[in-house]
Amino acid sequence: MKNSDSDPESSSSSQGADNIMRQLHASDSQGVERKREVVVRPDGSKVIRVEKRRRTYNDDHGDAKQAVLKNKRFLIGLCILVLLVVGALAGTYMYRLTSFNTEEFAGRLQSDLSAAWGGKVEASGMAMDGLSMKAARIKVTFPQDSCLSFVMMEGVSGEISATSLFMGKIKGESLNMAKVTIGLRPGFSKFAVPQTKRELPFVFRRYTSPRLEVGYAHKTEELTLERNDGPFYMTAEAYIRTSGNGTEPEYVLDLSQQKLKIKGWPLMGVDSGSIILNGNGVKQLTFSGFLDKGRLLNKPTDLSPFMITGNFLLGTDFRHQAWTLTGRNFDLLSLVGDDFASFLKVQMGEQEVDEKHELKLDFALPVTDEQKRPSVKGYSGSVIKATMLRLPVLRLLAAMTARNTEIRLPYSSPVFTSGSCLLESDGTDRSASLKEISLFEQGFLGVTGVLYSNGSAVTGELVFKIPSYMVDSRRLPSGVTQEGHEIILPVKISGTPASPQDNSAGMLQEVEPRADRPGMGTAPSRGTALPAPSSTPPARITVDGFM
Repeated sequence: MKNSDSDPESSSSSQGADNIMRQLHASDSQGVERKREVVVRPDGSKVIRVEKRRRTYNDDHGDAKQAVLKNKRFLIGLCILVLLVVGALAGTYMYRLTSFNTEEFAGRLQSDLSAAWGGKVEASGMAMDGLSMKAARIKVTFPQDSCLSFVMMEGVSGEISATSLFMGKIKGESLNMAKVTIGLRPGFSKFAVPQTKRELPFVFRRYTSPRLEVGYAHKTEELTLERNDGPFYMTAEAYIRTSGNGTEPEYVLDLSQQKLKIKGWPLMGVDSGSIILNGNGVKQLTFSGFLDKGRLLNKPTDLSPFMITGNFLLGTDFRHQAWTLTGRNFDLLSLVGDDFASFLKVQMGEQEVDEKHELKLDFALPVTDEQKRPSVKGYSGSVIKATMLRLPVLRLLAAMTARNTEIRLPYSSPVFTSGSCLLESDGTDRSASLKEISLFEQGFLGVTGVLYSNGSAVTGELVFKIPSYMVDSRRLPSGVTQEGHEIILPVKISGTPASPQDNSAGMLQEVEPRADRPGMGTAPSRGTALPAPSSTPPARITVDGFM
């Protein structure tokens, strides 16, 4: 019994001893190392003997100090690294700024621009002011095989992003130019510009200029609207944006406050315009506005709305009729010259907005010296007003209708209020024609035919048609026929533009002697016996479909 009672006590005491030994061993393993050496055992093996002492309060406090010291060292190193990076960035930024303001950079930029534009570039007053790039003037002179003579940009300024500046590139949102002048080469007939396939050294998303001038360059005088006698001149406020993606970007020019002058045509005021350029040339062009003829002639306002559209690919001849003019209220004189102005004045284009009645012409720029205005070919959908005068045949018409005292039509100079014609002119005053002429005057007189002019002579054929009830159809002059209810009077036109003639003289001699007879509409003299009135009233005359 005693042995059994003592067993639990001995087991508990042995467990306590084991716990104490484990704690001592654990504390010894976590103790502070005092000495470390290599010991050779009797069997010849080598071991490392480590002597440790137990940790104290001072040891734990020293470890905390060591940790704080390590953190301080890390923070100090990090701050030094940040300062080095900031210093490197600041140094690089200052280097970029100073390098952009050097002659070396200006020369390199000129070389890059020359390679991208295919011309000689001259830049002056180029400098960097913070993140702003400025240049007093950049001028590009193109080679002789280009239709461009020069492009000059004045007052150039643009904001550059800090990232692109650090990378040594010039990129930004907008580049502003106080004035841009584009000089076209005189006498150059093909649309050709250098194709370099090189990128510009600066890239901006938008380009703006409050004044854009495009015209033909002259050696003796500057580009001005008043003194410019080139084929084309335009001044506008320009806003250029980049569109499209991939390898073929497009540049869209939105134009406003424009003045458009085409040689030989009246000055045009353009409300809005748009030009889309790509690597193939002018993809699309649209100008719209009003031509105030009244202001040009010191008369009340007389607006002529118009629109010019077209496209022009590289390599196309400027003499190709690639542009289209649509409009209303245009004069024949302003479009084809004065070849027919001495005897036919025509105002074309219906007033109401109706595409079927609009004037529509295809035209080309007058790039050659002998051209006085654009070459045109197109159709006048409607004639508002046309006046014919100075043709001898008008005297014949007046004599033939002299007996009609009720209507009294002014056939000495008839005014046509509707009709159409086909216009063709090379712009040289040596080849102009009016084809498919169809004019009508108050529903009574009609004229059809063609007219040609080579500048020194006028030829053609006109056919006049009048209702048969207006003349004595029983006594028609030779050459005049009657078809149904119409009298047909064909004449051949000859002479010069200043003095046109026709072959109606012989027919007039046949009619004029009868014009004095009582039956031909002339009142009899006092005392002349009048024939007795007929007992049967005359039949009522109607003209089917003519009135």
